[in-house]
Amino acid sequence: MGVLIFKGMTVGILPGDCVISLAESGASESKLILSTAYNVIPLWLRIARDSLNDAKVACDNIAQNWSDNADSKKALLVAELAPSMQVIVSCGIALDALYDMLKPYAKLSTDDVARWKRNRTGRGTQIAEVARRVLKFKKEQMKEVKKAITEIIRFRDMAVHPTLELKNALPRPDLEIGVDWKFSAYRFSNAQACFHTTMQIFIFAHQSKNLEEKLVVAFANIFEALEELGVVKINT
Repeated sequence: MGVLIFKGMTVGILPGDCVISLAESGASESKLILSTAYNVIPLWLRIARDSLNDAKVACDNIAQNWSDNADSKKALLVAELAPSMQVIVSCGIALDALYDMLKPYAKLSTDDVARWKRNRTGRGTQIAEVARRVLKFKKEQMKEVKKAITEIIRFRDMAVHPTLELKNALPRPDLEIGVDWKFSAYRFSNAQACFHTTMQIFIFAHQSKNLEEKLVVAFANIFEALEELGVVKINT
């Protein structure tokens, strides 16, 4: 039985899974079990891209079909909220996975980890710090990267750990009406900025010249998978 291999997939043979032996008849017998690891980071980025396309359609529908009908307004806003929220959640998951990729190379000491725990350092700040150490952003770049990552993770967390705490209604810049804060935060323009920033971080990592060889291979695999999924086109 063959094994289906995707672009960017890690393929190998675990100890004991390749055995060649001789039967009593003198004939040779062999056993080979292939092991694989499919990285889902590219899949989360495709989910984000596809959801962003849906959010764009919903945003255009708001601009074209906004009326005085309350039920129509609600339906239009919900149609934009759902995919916009999915973009931010998916990008947050991809950044969380990036942290796990980079952490072994970040030279974090036990004191660093203990300080994070003691100070209850937010996940976004942790991801940004690991990215700073490994990807070597310039100082002026890092300020923007840290701000973007912490915002994405904050809104990801608010989406996946929702609360019914009362908050002031907010105006929408494009609408003459106040809305629940979620319809202001999780809208197409914010989702677009979130996806663009997340992809730029991965592109920066892929193009970095100062990474350990294993990370170079890992990011190359991610972009091969992204190409197979139709998210990017790699120039050859």
